[in-house]
Amino acid sequence: MPGAARVATVLLAGAGLAAGCARDERARGASSIAAPNASAAAPLEYSGSAACADCHRAQTALWRGSHHDLAMQDATAETVLGDFADASFAADGVTTTFFRRDERFWIRTPGRDGRQTELALPYTFGVDPLQQYLVALPDGRLQAFGVAWDSRPAAAGGQRWFDLYPGDRLEPGDPLHWTGRDQTWNHMCAECHSTGLRKGYQADEDRYRTTWSEIDVACEACHGPGSRHVSWARAEAGARPGAGGGDPERGLAVRLRDAVPGQWIMDLETGIAKRSPPRARDTQIEVCARCHSRRATLTESYRHGGSLLDTHAPALLDAALYFADGQIREEVFEWGSFLQSRMHRAGVTCSDCHDPHSLAVRGEGNAACAGCHLPSRFDAVEHHRHRPGTRGAACVECHMPAREYMVVDRRRDHSLRVPRPDLATALGAPDACTACHRDRDATEH
Repeated sequence: MPGAARVATVLLAGAGLAAGCARDERARGASSIAAPNASAAAPLEYSGSAACADCHRAQTALWRGSHHDLAMQDATAETVLGDFADASFAADGVTTTFFRRDERFWIRTPGRDGRQTELALPYTFGVDPLQQYLVALPDGRLQAFGVAWDSRPAAAGGQRWFDLYPGDRLEPGDPLHWTGRDQTWNHMCAECHSTGLRKGYQADEDRYRTTWSEIDVACEACHGPGSRHVSWARAEAGARPGAGGGDPERGLAVRLRDAVPGQWIMDLETGIAKRSPPRARDTQIEVCARCHSRRATLTESYRHGGSLLDTHAPALLDAALYFADGQIREEVFEWGSFLQSRMHRAGVTCSDCHDPHSLAVRGEGNAACAGCHLPSRFDAVEHHRHRPGTRGAACVECHMPAREYMVVDRRRDHSLRVPRPDLATALGAPDACTACHRDRDATEH
């Protein structure tokens, strides 16, 4: 994002083990999350996704290969997507060479002092539509490098190196230079791309000793430390059939399922489903919002199942971040726009539309919307005014217009608003209609 409007866009995805960063084998029991009930007295500790896989095989299979699973990986021949065969990339007078040596992946580029330096890349960060690479510095910092690999197919313009800040000549000392503070993984990215993370900033030394339980976004990133649940499951497995009893909370740090099961019931008069009974507090949205919102971290004492506002300060509807009608402008992710939506007010939650483990949208085409919006009324020419099967007939094209971030990453607005070209023109905001029909005036729609 060039010019004055640029913002730190380092919340991408990556993984590995570098100087100052190590898997936290010692601190797995360091969490001080309160017991879910009086009988669960054991401390909550991170057990690792392998402990979940035996009982939750279907969920593990869905999670494997997801963007959460691949959020950060050790840089290996299997995980690195970029061209490291002595490939060079030049932008704004700076040339970077990507190469391999001794089974490792390296870059040759100007460093903090402007002189050419060679640095190993221990981790990948993200997978699709782009992959970044993390550089390990001696002070424990991992830095997100500013030249990324476009992992889209070549036919879509991908399979190339590209500058994340085209047109911005970023010099050392600029916060967005790859050596700058806004590219420091430890405090900008790590909380949302690893599990059981402790930043470990040492103020007296100005260095990081960051630790984690797992390198990627694994089971316990959302469900919380699982040691009590594992103990409960083992006790249940060894219990006498029909014995009953045990922990009604199953030792879970947080219950993501609704306390009172409900269902969406179609109202044939309106063609829109309503949930019965209505949802109470939506813990799931709070858990997802921790990473799917633009926010600042106030304290590392996050408690799974607690209020996001206890530990984080979300960005507000600032004019630099959102358009006047509330549509996303800069990189604010999904939560801020979704809270504005009628869907949120109706009780829709993240997993109503997305599988929580694979992260895939539920169903092909308009299927995800059809569960609550009667297709005979809404997936019809009379409603969307486009031929079936065309781009304009897709619900998301009109109600969730996309913007590009990080040059190639298209992300959809989640406010699910009705397009109003007339209001958009008056407010100076984009609209889905004239974005496609550029030969038409806003008053014609």
